[in-house]
Amino acid sequence: QITKRLQSRLRSYLQVLRTNKITVENLYKFHVKQPITRKHDCCGIQMKEFNENEYGCRISRHTSCDLIPPSTPKGSFNPGRNLTEVWRSNVQYFSTLKWQYFISAEGIHSEYPANGFRWSQDCHNVHDTRHRDVFLSTIQPQRKNVVIMMDHGNSMSKNQLHTAKAIAKHLLGSFSKNDRIGMIGLSSKPTYPRSDACLTNSLVPATFETRSFFSKFVDDLSKVNSTTNHSLGFETAFKMVQNALRENGYTEHAMILYISRGLLSSLTQAGEVMKIISIQNARTGNKVIINTYAVIDDGKPIMYEKTFLQNVAYQNYPVYNVNYTLRIPVIRGMMMAINSTTDLSSSVGRFYLPLNNTSDESPVFSLPYIDEADRSLVLTLSQPCFHKYKEKSKLIGMVGVDLHVEDIVQDVTYYNQDGQSYSFIVTVDGFTIMHPSFSRPIRTNIQPMHTDIRHFENVNGFELIRRSILSLEEGESTLLLDSNNSSVSPEHSTPHFYAKYMWRKVDNAPYIVVLKVLIEIKKTREIRNIVSNQPDLVYHRLDLLPRDKMCLHLKQLSTLDTSTIFLSANSFENPFEHLSEEETKRIVQIYLTYLKDDTMMISNPGLKDKVRNDVAASTRINEEWIRRYKASTLKDYIIRRYVATPSGVSRMYPGTQLGKSFDPTKRSWFSRALEFPGHVTLTAPYLDVGGAGYIVTISHTIFEGKPAALHSPADRVAAVMGMDITMGYFHKLLLESIKGCNQPTVRCFLMDDKGYLIAHPAFIDPNGKGPVEQQHITHKEPLVANDILNHRGFVQKKLCNRYNDRTVQRYYKFNTSLEGILTNLVHGEHCARYQITYIPGTNAFLGIVNHTCETATAFCPCSMVDRLCLNCHRMEQSECECPCECPLEMDLCTGELLDEEDLNASCDRNPEEEHIVMVNASLTSKLQQCYQPNCEERKTKNDCMGVIDCEWCQVQLDGKTTINKPYCANQRVCFGGVVGAHTPYGDEIAGMYLLKSTPVGPVAGGIMGCFLILALGVYCYRHHVHRNTHQYISSMPDGNNRMSHYYNEPEDIEPADEPSSGKPLLQCHTNFVLASFENPASISPYRVNTSYRRPAGGDSDHGYSTMTPHEDSEHASLPCLEPLLIGRDRYKPTIHGVSKTPILPPPPSISRRSRSPTPPQTRLSTTYSTIPEQTCLPSDSSVTPTTTILDTPHNVIANVQVHMVDSH
Repeated sequence: QITKRLQSRLRSYLQVLRTNKITVENLYKFHVKQPITRKHDCCGIQMKEFNENEYGCRISRHTSCDLIPPSTPKGSFNPGRNLTEVWRSNVQYFSTLKWQYFISAEGIHSEYPANGFRWSQDCHNVHDTRHRDVFLSTIQPQRKNVVIMMDHGNSMSKNQLHTAKAIAKHLLGSFSKNDRIGMIGLSSKPTYPRSDACLTNSLVPATFETRSFFSKFVDDLSKVNSTTNHSLGFETAFKMVQNALRENGYTEHAMILYISRGLLSSLTQAGEVMKIISIQNARTGNKVIINTYAVIDDGKPIMYEKTFLQNVAYQNYPVYNVNYTLRIPVIRGMMMAINSTTDLSSSVGRFYLPLNNTSDESPVFSLPYIDEADRSLVLTLSQPCFHKYKEKSKLIGMVGVDLHVEDIVQDVTYYNQDGQSYSFIVTVDGFTIMHPSFSRPIRTNIQPMHTDIRHFENVNGFELIRRSILSLEEGESTLLLDSNNSSVSPEHSTPHFYAKYMWRKVDNAPYIVVLKVLIEIKKTREIRNIVSNQPDLVYHRLDLLPRDKMCLHLKQLSTLDTSTIFLSANSFENPFEHLSEEETKRIVQIYLTYLKDDTMMISNPGLKDKVRNDVAASTRINEEWIRRYKASTLKDYIIRRYVATPSGVSRMYPGTQLGKSFDPTKRSWFSRALEFPGHVTLTAPYLDVGGAGYIVTISHTIFEGKPAALHSPADRVAAVMGMDITMGYFHKLLLESIKGCNQPTVRCFLMDDKGYLIAHPAFIDPNGKGPVEQQHITHKEPLVANDILNHRGFVQKKLCNRYNDRTVQRYYKFNTSLEGILTNLVHGEHCARYQITYIPGTNAFLGIVNHTCETATAFCPCSMVDRLCLNCHRMEQSECECPCECPLEMDLCTGELLDEEDLNASCDRNPEEEHIVMVNASLTSKLQQCYQPNCEERKTKNDCMGVIDCEWCQVQLDGKTTINKPYCANQRVCFGGVVGAHTPYGDEIAGMYLLKSTPVGPVAGGIMGCFLILALGVYCYRHHVHRNTHQYISSMPDGNNRMSHYYNEPEDIEPADEPSSGKPLLQCHTNFVLASFENPASISPYRVNTSYRRPAGGDSDHGYSTMTPHEDSEHASLPCLEPLLIGRDRYKPTIHGVSKTPILPPPPSISRRSRSPTPPQTRLSTTYSTIPEQTCLPSDSSVTPTTTILDTPHNVIANVQVHMVDSH
């Protein structure tokens, strides 16, 4: 089905291309009789004529316009005005077309819709670069073998060197993937982009990566104080050409493009050069053409230099008395004198003319590339145009259409089968067009490196399947995999499962659609025919269908009356069509009418079949959310609640308008919950686009219902429920739960399973340094990080390859099977005594550090300017370093890894960012805030901390002067605790005041207090879907782990949502078990480029700004997880910490792929038995943790009392 839909889509676009081609060819017939030359210069159009703003620039769909080279001959064919109606008509039939254009053989570039190319630095030179590689690959589709040789010896002036670089880079930009190129920098000896044999002895495919690599090499060339050795340069260039041509038996032609001033060191050197050319070209059968480009300075005599370079291009041997005996005639090249970097396409750009190749009329498909107009991912379909007369053909030019890659691959991008299978598209050459490892094209603005599919499907045995995929029209093949998604031998097949690859080639296109299915997975059930019973269903577009009671939830248009439904592109049969078309009031009403229809009589407006049932299944949670919002004391800290299904349906409270391109399934809270099924998942802090400042998201999976059964991590996930909570709440939780955290030398923190900090004192310190996002334990606690690396089995350094930007990512993976308390292992380190323990049932760890001296005796190397690792040739498990990246070098000849040691799993795709929705000010200007925090009434720091939109103001704007009487105020007044500080939202108000032990139980209880709200939502969701029987959320892992069930009693859970009421944080009858996840996936940290930094303390980040903005640690590697149980205190340390290092279980097995296959099945239990060792946490009035403050400087200040999992 995917292949058929793609085939149909491409067939339509090819028909558009064919129509444009025929129109141009017919117009040229009229041009021969009466010239068609009318021009409409793009650079001369007034801004007022551009009435639409699309594709990142101002455009006009009423007309087309022309990019005209200054050297265009008078009377040149220009059909742009006559093509406008045809182009406009095409868009009416196919609205997803992006750019349509015609480029003539003389270089005139007519494009529709018209735009002023304001995104370019120089509109008058856009024709030099726009679609140049597409143009050349269309009119000269035959493979071109080219060596570019650039002189940078001492004869080159500064201006000449600048011009030479511009020529070389223009030539590089003209090639496409089918061509093969080489690059030489020439002075007294040749230099190459890289020293490996691939680039010094032969030619390499001109992929985008190669061209970028060579362009950087050209940029880095500098003038060398030595004489240019022209003879050695040509000898080297011919050697590279000969090695390349030899592969095909010298059946192809080749070119040497020489950029030089042409100055000789002696009168005899010219003869030596010509002799070498004569000998070397004869060995190829005179298959080599030489073009020379004389780089000149105005006003300087160059006659002799030009003569020499012209003789080289013409291979004029008799002038220099060079004997020439080969009877095969030479093919003359061209010599051009270049003194300017403008309009290079009219001179240098025509280097191909001596090849005299005939064009093929077949359509040409480009690989995806970034459109400079709006930084979006596109690909081009193009075709040459000819004027045929008297059995002859004359090249007129080429027509092209640019298409959104999102449109072409939408069926693969949004293919969703609940993790049982996935799809990808490759070209007939093996390049990957779309794969689950890629970000959605609509969210891609960086040029991807074109990579062979073997690197993404990097399992043993796939190479044979790849050959079949590329050679056969269709077929299927099965590969035996183990639990790590690696190939195994058939005789060990019992504990393993299979992956079946099925493929089919797309007709009349160079694409192959492949479906990979894990065939040993149980058949999943679908929710069907659920009656909505919600006549007041509200769509998130509150601006189109306003509610009677609307408000502003911080910066978002919202309503407290009800939750709102959001349908992502994944919910639609044609995702790109949904993203491209504007949502109107009428369209929204059609959605709602269909979704609320219980008669099944109303036609489907383009939604996938499962969407209506998913919407209906989430209805009952609405009332519970509203009740919780009104009654819960946690409402001061909970920003929003939401649930999302794999089909892209999302429900949110307070009801809020979201951006159209938002996809909840691509957010980190969703993907991380799937990685930790049955567990509470916490993200590291990130900036909330809705205006809440830095927040943490907790999420949990909802499994499909099973009558009288518990759940396994292998069960189908029906939805993921999440909540956004202020970052300050977790600091408040630590301070209230662990009294020692208030001590000046003690730092308590929470970190996730990759070591990224969730809470740390530096995050709320107004004198803190750097951002609070993406901070790793190696950044903030290097002494602890150095020591824990010595605990074998607890933490491992891991690697993964990110092929899109050619980097190897280094990251940490912490073992969440930790039992007991981790403390100092390296004896003699007294400056920092620490204890770390795992918080059962989550992906987080709790740590406490006592720093007793200011001098650090250890550090973790971190780059201060980028994410580059300080030593890419060394990675020791026991050596501390910040998460970082190293270059991933590829063999440009073969596309394989240059270093076999870099054979790592592929990194998972980047988590997507959310964008704020801009709403018309007329709708929001008179609206009140949904939530009133009353910050000015909160008189203590503890009462202010973590409250939505409140900050505890402590420091003046200089970051040093403390306020005599700190106060609580809106975050616009003192973001980060600094009065008048700039906010990340740019809405600060300056100068104005607007009205003992490490107890895991209380910390886990506080986290679970928030989670129980999710748990109740899980119950409501699943109870509504399967009303005939009670269901359980969680499952039992098979083994010796203690077991517990989650009661379906919302009235019993309710007290856990009130931690400040004096009641126990967790009560005995509300214990629950979260399933273990035994198949980790190796997932990479990703880069961030966050522009915001705290003003106070203004120091730079002590490490890297890692991962994507605000969301770096939201994709993590997955250790094995234990069920959450509250057990007896088994570890009572002395004042020096734990006297005996706990024995850690071995680390979990590592997946070779970035996404995990189905985990092993676990035993299901249908009975509930009490746990004899279960411990209830009483209220603070009954038990108070004790803290011992010692005079000696090198001791932990608190006894540690940990509630641990009883695994015996």
